Amino acid sequence: MSAENGIFEEPVSKKRRLDSTKEKPKTKKKPIPVFRLKPTGETASLFLSSEERVPLVLTDIQHLLLHSLFGNLNLTQPPRWYTIDKCNHITQTTCLIIEGISIQDWENYQDMLKSTHKIFDSAMEVLTPSVYNGSLVKEMALVPLSENEKETLIQKYGSMNLALEVRKDLMVMMKAVFPIRDEITGSVDVRRLDEKFPRTQLMLSAWQLIDENYPVPLKGKLQNVYADYVMTKEEYSPVTAESPMFGLDCEMCLTKAGSELTRVSIVNEKHETVYESFVKPYNQIMDYLTQYSGITEELLRDVTKRLEDVQKEIQELLPSDAILVGQSLNSDLHALRLMHPYIIDTSLIYNFTGERYRKPKLKTLAKEYLKEEIQTGTDGHCSVEDSLASLKLVQLKLSKSVEFGDAVHTKRQKYKEEVNKMVTEPHYALSIFNHIIEQKKTSVIIGCDNITGDYHTFLTQAKESLSTQLKKGKPKRVKLNTVDSMDEVITTLTESVKNYNLVMGHLKLEASEDDTKLMQTVDGWVETVWNSIQESAICVIVFGGTVNGNGVAMMKVKT
Repeated sequence: MSAENGIFEEPVSKKRRLDSTKEKPKTKKKPIPVFRLKPTGETASLFLSSEERVPLVLTDIQHLLLHSLFGNLNLTQPPRWYTIDKCNHITQTTCLIIEGISIQDWENYQDMLKSTHKIFDSAMEVLTPSVYNGSLVKEMALVPLSENEKETLIQKYGSMNLALEVRKDLMVMMKAVFPIRDEITGSVDVRRLDEKFPRTQLMLSAWQLIDENYPVPLKGKLQNVYADYVMTKEEYSPVTAESPMFGLDCEMCLTKAGSELTRVSIVNEKHETVYESFVKPYNQIMDYLTQYSGITEELLRDVTKRLEDVQKEIQELLPSDAILVGQSLNSDLHALRLMHPYIIDTSLIYNFTGERYRKPKLKTLAKEYLKEEIQTGTDGHCSVEDSLASLKLVQLKLSKSVEFGDAVHTKRQKYKEEVNKMVTEPHYALSIFNHIIEQKKTSVIIGCDNITGDYHTFLTQAKESLSTQLKKGKPKRVKLNTVDSMDEVITTLTESVKNYNLVMGHLKLEASEDDTKLMQTVDGWVETVWNSIQESAICVIVFGGTVNGNGVAMMKVKT
């Protein structure tokens, strides 16, 4: 110790020991969002061969953008193809769309896309409008981009997911999957006088058909799986609120080859049976499943009609815009080896639990809502009775409301009420909902004049339509920034990421004599965009495909 100037100084080592006993302030670790693929997303991965892949659709990318912008709070069901852990901590969303690049370019010019391959470990095949000469701009413009639109839509529909499905043109993605003519004989917004909302609003979208295991004529893995399936028509008319509905149900038995068709019934909207037939399976029957199907050896003894005969008769019977109605109709279409674009599934539009994946039984639905007892005998089900019950359930719902009989909608309504309650309580609103309600989000779309002009047209139309529906006044505009060159699009995008919640750059490539140099340029653009975004931001890159090939979607959260 030193006693100089009367001050005793403790040894340095002791001071360190004392200092070390003091509690150091803990630094709170910032949550980092993590993006992961579900099995559905993995089946679209470019790591699989083209024969094994089932591509995503553009709606899947739209849902990802909405989810990243608005968090988990207004999800009515988990995303079908990915998960984002700690999604509410995503700081910003950047999306770059480049039309004119397909999967073939991705594969042929891998050496020119080294940075892109290095950055993104998730790359999926995506069915894009270029394949069917649609407008990628139009489809992306239907995404509700501004915060003001989001608030208005949530007040109306209760969730962004539902709002997107309600506003989306049913034909846009369906045309990518089925041969549908362009002419429109009616409007999906027009409804019959005895119906409270258009019947088309109950139909499954293209991605829902895929997700619910309906047979669809896609290339790749599903093309091999459904190689012996046929479509109900060679070409379809666009579906409208005036399109006729037909209830359909099948009965099956167990053969050496598995489940095979033994009976099919179709009823019309007047509750008349318009088609009824027994079917003789090609393979030896091991179990008639009489307790479920009602089919016996005696019933099939003199039957000569085969599956292909039934397929042909159904093709001749159904009009080109027919809507098929049934309970878990995917299993019936698999039994028939038929593919059809326009489907209403009663197991999905009615729900008791509030969880969409828990599907109710038709017998329970009939008793609860139709006050009818079906499937009561000991001799098995009747396909006429079941198809008629499904059709009646749809007609009942159309006479009530889209929420009728659906606990998922009831759950959504409770969510809306909670949101409204929180908005009136500033303390809770600031602490819980500030990111999606109190904080005004901003967005900008950047492109050359061959892009932003189209966006302006579609966004204006969508907003005018929205204002008419909701009577809330004109929603706040999304900023459109038109620049002179593609390089300037990238420069402006990188300068905007700090100022907007969503930044979307859109480029349309023209044919080039030197594709190698073009791909090197694209690779540089992707790297520049990635380097510009901040930590915990999500970057989505979409190669828009060509008329000869599907596109590629890549996404990653920056850590």
